[in-house]
Amino acid sequence: MSGKRFKILCIDGGGIKGLYSAEVLNTLEYTYGPLSDYFDMLCGTSTGGIIALGISAKIPMQDIVKFYESKGAAIFSQWKKFWPLKDLLLMIKQSLICSKYSNRSLKKALVEVFGERKIAESNNLLCIPSYNITCAQTRVFKKDYNQFNQDDQKTYVDVALATSAAPTYFPLHTINNVDYIDGGLWANDPTLVAISEYLYSFSDEYEGVDILSISSCEKSSAETLCCKNRSFLAWSQTLFDIYNNGQNQSSRFFVEKLKNHLKFDLNIVRIQNTPLSPQQAKIIAMDNASKHALKCLSGIGKTVGANYKDKPEVKKFFETKKTFNF
Repeated sequence: MSGKRFKILCIDGGGIKGLYSAEVLNTLEYTYGPLSDYFDMLCGTSTGGIIALGISAKIPMQDIVKFYESKGAAIFSQWKKFWPLKDLLLMIKQSLICSKYSNRSLKKALVEVFGERKIAESNNLLCIPSYNITCAQTRVFKKDYNQFNQDDQKTYVDVALATSAAPTYFPLHTINNVDYIDGGLWANDPTLVAISEYLYSFSDEYEGVDILSISSCEKSSAETLCCKNRSFLAWSQTLFDIYNNGQNQSSRFFVEKLKNHLKFDLNIVRIQNTPLSPQQAKIIAMDNASKHALKCLSGIGKTVGANYKDKPEVKKFFETKKTFNF
């Protein structure tokens, strides 16, 4: 053992709530410098995967923040010309016809940012969860290393679309005749994916692993139901929040149980948003990209970033640069 520690940045999925995560990370980058220089591996799901890809390409976090602010409304089209009936029309479309949104605006925005960049050009190791619906298998896109040689020639745009293709929200995405959907279906909080990758690929070379985990502005999902026998339409506004929160909580539960049984030292620091006020909870949703919602997400992210940036457990991640070299 060399005494070196492996460092991983994990970023949750959450649609437009990625703006919150980007603001938290922008505060850290402003304080300590380019995030790509400090983490050996970047692990992100869905919108968190897009952010992880941006960091791996050394795109400044302030530009990633601007990406959400300037492209969010187009990606999650507000249907302004149908404004009085917008919510009803989108709900009918999502439930009975096709995905709620096209991915054309998302793809266009991603091409503007990443161009033809391929995974081989990443400055960091990557783990980007998705789900292979063609073969009914979980899938993690990675930068090639050692014996793994599957993904280096895939483009950033393809991987970003594959990890963020949330069912009923966006169309599935096809790469080499294989259909993929959002990795949030099984790894919205990708911490367990990160631990598994470290365990099987790097634990013999390092003394331990430090993981900085970023939430995506979670809601409590607590509510009093007036109707106990809900249809899909009635569930549609809260189902994904409940699903993602439950999955994130179960991930953290299993991580805590595992910690005492691993043969390597595991340190996890979770940057969690403060509980949302009732007013904030009404505004914030994975696809609400209105000006009011974006301002709210940005403000919460800046506040949380400021609250965490000087905490000793966070500062420790930035005392040394990454040690893995290709």
